[in-house]
This record gives sequence, C-alpha cells and structure tokens, in this order.
Amino acid sequence: MRPAGTGGDPAFSDLRFPVLAAARNDEQIWVRLRMQGRHTGAFVRYRDGALDQAIPPTGREIDFEQIHVLELRDGKVIGHEAVRDDITMLGQLGVFPPAPPTALRMVAWRVTGRASRAAAQVTAEAARAAASLGA
Repeated sequence: MRPAGTGGDPAFSDLRFPVLAAARNDEQIWVRLRMQGRHTGAFVRYRDGALDQAIPPTGREIDFEQIHVLELRDGKVIGHEAVRDDITMLGQLGVFPPAPPTALRMVAWRVTGRASRAAAQVTAEAARAAASLGA
C-alpha cells in the first residue's frame, strides 16, 4: 500500500507498516498494523468519484492504526477490506480539526487550481500503475 502523491512522489515517504498482530483461518487473514511515515506529497481524497480534498505536503509525521482483512480462496487473496483511523491521521496532518496554516494552504490550493491538478496527476499515476499490472 502506497498512497499516491503527485509528480511521481508518494503522498507519504519513509513509509513503515509495523505489524501489531495477525490471525488467520482457511478463508481470511486479519492484520493489525501501524502506518508510519512523513507527509511529503499531495494527499488527494475522493468522494463518490469526485475530488473531495487535496492536502498539500505538510512535512508532518503520521502514525496511526489500520486493520486489513484479506479474503482467501485456494491460497490466493481474492478480496481486501481495510479499516483505517483516518481521523487520527487527519489530525496529525493538521486537517481535522483544521489548523489555520493548513486550512489556508488547502484553500489556496483549491483557488489556484493546484488541488485539481494534483487530483489529475494522482488519477493518471493510478491508471499507469494499473496498466503496468495488466489490470
């Protein structure tokens, strides 16, 4: 898992995913982990297929928990669900509740069109990545 950024840079650099716990049965694997890194690229969020928010790089550290459930069939992963603590991550980025400097940068990005350009770059990167996998 590597959240997309812009211009070839990931939204988060120096990513680490220490595993806190794991369990499995014949049909599923559950993994509880932490996502840790530094916010160094645009973090773009979508809602219902449209740009919701583009968060300019803050340089801040993130460290929050996630739980991933992998569905198995014949020893292969056929499905994936994730439960993330996005509120904690957004708080660490200064977005929720909004820190004035972060809020001003986000408004400036939206007004100048940088948010839309960041979203277009993330979408293009995702399409290239999917094409390289043959998806």
